[in-house]
Amino acid sequence: MPRVTRCILRCYQRPSARISTFGTLVVVTATALVSHVPESTARLDVVAAAPTASDTRASTAPVATVAVQQITSSTLAAAQAAPGAPAEMARVPTTTTTGTVVPAEPTQVGPSAARQAPTLDRVAPAPADVAASKNCVVRLHGKGGTGSAATEQRGVTYLAPTGNASGWGGRQWLYFPEAGYQAGLLAVAASIDGAGCTRVILDGFSNGAAFAAKLYCRGESFGGRLARVIVDDPVTDHAVAGCGPAAGVAITLYWTGALEGQAQPGWNCAAADWTCEGGSTIGIASYAAALATTATASPMGGHTPYANPPELTRF
Repeated sequence: MPRVTRCILRCYQRPSARISTFGTLVVVTATALVSHVPESTARLDVVAAAPTASDTRASTAPVATVAVQQITSSTLAAAQAAPGAPAEMARVPTTTTTGTVVPAEPTQVGPSAARQAPTLDRVAPAPADVAASKNCVVRLHGKGGTGSAATEQRGVTYLAPTGNASGWGGRQWLYFPEAGYQAGLLAVAASIDGAGCTRVILDGFSNGAAFAAKLYCRGESFGGRLARVIVDDPVTDHAVAGCGPAAGVAITLYWTGALEGQAQPGWNCAAADWTCEGGSTIGIASYAAALATTATASPMGGHTPYANPPELTRF
């Protein structure tokens, strides 16, 4: 029997070797096949493959991967006819074939690390830059007051722009006629834009409250950024007539009652040098009705601003 045939039979019967067939492809797996195949019957390319930690085979010896370039028909026929040849040998075609010798895996549970396809580390792309939200409270002072520098408190930016006209030794908000309204609007908008606010609450007191109410009634939203308006103890003038707020903007009206004696319907504002659109007051009941809200009692005593109403956190 030719030497290669004896080798094939001997190697097939070993636990660490087997022969498999796929069509005309002969795959021979053995740990020592190279030493038994003569150069006259096959040309072999051998690459040593070291065992890996993840390999489940019992053997730890180096395995030779052999590419069998040519096996003659007579050698295969002799192997098939040999006494005691396994049934698998009868199915080996007696034609010239090309194959690859690979390590046997009789007890392998999963794919060996040595035979896994290489993978690439995938890094998720960075998300597109998104502008961070910024909540702002814009406070409008009363007549005779002034603005102040921006402050930060609990993640909220507090802005206090200065009124657009002089009054009572300080500044005031002059929101009429139209030129005065536009000047005041520009001052507030510049403060909001300069701070980069994305959500705004407008909080006005006294003369500043009357201006805040007019901004609300004129449908101002500062580009959709205005969340709500707080009107704190306002001068109850005609600025709220025909009120038409922007959709989605909330309103809160606080009233201390300190101005109740003067701010009656038809009272002449010039008598106390108040700044009133229309020259007179309309009273708190009519004022609240024009805003389509109710007056909430302020906890403050006298004509004093409510510094921290709960609405300041409701963006």
